[in-house]
Amino acid sequence: MNLQNLAEKFDKYIYYILLLTVAVIPLKQELTAGLIAINFCMALFVSRFKEKSTPKILDNWQQNSLYVLLAIVIFSIFFSRDKFLSSWNAVYVIGQYVGLIYVLLRYGLLDAETYDKAKTAGGETIKEKFLAMPRPLQMVTVMLVVSILVSVIGIAQKILGITGEGIWVDPDQFPDLKVRVYSTLVNPNILGGYLVLVIAFTVGFFYNFYRDYKRLGILLAVTGTLALVCLVYTYSRGNWIAAVVMLLAFCGMFCRKAIVPVSMAGLIGLAIGGRAVIQRFSSITSGEDTSAALRIAYIESTLAIIQDFPLGIGWYGYRFVYPEYNFYLDDTSVIMYHCHNIFLNVWSELGVHGFLTFLFVWGMMFRSAYKLSHEGVAPWFKAMGMSYCMASIGIAVGGLTDHVYFNTQMGCLFWLTGILTMICYRLNTINMKK
Repeated sequence: MNLQNLAEKFDKYIYYILLLTVAVIPLKQELTAGLIAINFCMALFVSRFKEKSTPKILDNWQQNSLYVLLAIVIFSIFFSRDKFLSSWNAVYVIGQYVGLIYVLLRYGLLDAETYDKAKTAGGETIKEKFLAMPRPLQMVTVMLVVSILVSVIGIAQKILGITGEGIWVDPDQFPDLKVRVYSTLVNPNILGGYLVLVIAFTVGFFYNFYRDYKRLGILLAVTGTLALVCLVYTYSRGNWIAAVVMLLAFCGMFCRKAIVPVSMAGLIGLAIGGRAVIQRFSSITSGEDTSAALRIAYIESTLAIIQDFPLGIGWYGYRFVYPEYNFYLDDTSVIMYHCHNIFLNVWSELGVHGFLTFLFVWGMMFRSAYKLSHEGVAPWFKAMGMSYCMASIGIAVGGLTDHVYFNTQMGCLFWLTGILTMICYRLNTINMKK
């Protein structure tokens, strides 16, 4: 078999491996890394030995902004106090992000002619209907279907009283709180961040589809409800607040009538959580919550780091500098891998130039989503735009008190949803010109 034939075979399977990767991201990090590596290598092989027409998704300035951000991350390693570990972490983590983005940009969108054929293909079976969907919609579908499994596992942990290696709760301060669920993710706060993302997409797609597709609307409602219940059982206060602000923003930006069902959902959440929810919320202002005090201390330490290191402390460099700035415990043996604030963490590691570039890239994706939510030529385009707008708000609000996107699985989801939004924006532009 010559290399061209092998490239032809690879080209047929890369997208299906990409779908599998989307499904695996919230389930197992190591498997995700392996799949991305395999897919990335296959895509590079195809680009070398097979002529492939790839639709242009990003404008030059958009693509260059990603290159600049990547260059800043690589350059920042020179400021790390442990260049070896920072380099290794960058290869493992940033390598996954780059590989995922590369494959998404090459295989996330069919060319216009193929897309037209797919739209009219249709079919009666679930498989035929699924394959007739545009590729971005297929990936969102896979993401939401897998979220059902993640939510069910979390709810089952609550019912069965299963706890992980970390209890993540102070029984003296929260006597009614015995279990905080974490499902397939590392801890309750990371699971909470994931569920906020899921709720954003279920609400966005439910709003655009429930009138004309009743069965789909019911499935989306069930998916969102399971995610909401599971979110309550994480007892993650920051993500509760993120979900509330995100849903209120949805009401303000897209549907003011939704304020009533959103309020009812909040009341149901309080009823499901019981006294433990009230205890968690009241602890924020009580002055006795060590978790809240620690987060304030992390912010104070990080602000001091930013002041002393204006060019940044390097990718994955926070853990090596923090012990000297641990003003709260005054213990240099305590290691902290990240600041519990996504904005300050990026600023401290990449410097102000890296922080502004990151905000520019994120704003680029948000801008495309907002335009898509109003200018989408089909309901699913608008749904994608609304969903990403809400997700961004949820990430930003939740990121004020925790940096769950430090987790590689969540980082993959950040770039997956952002690039899918850009793909949808490009596809919408193509359809608007017809």
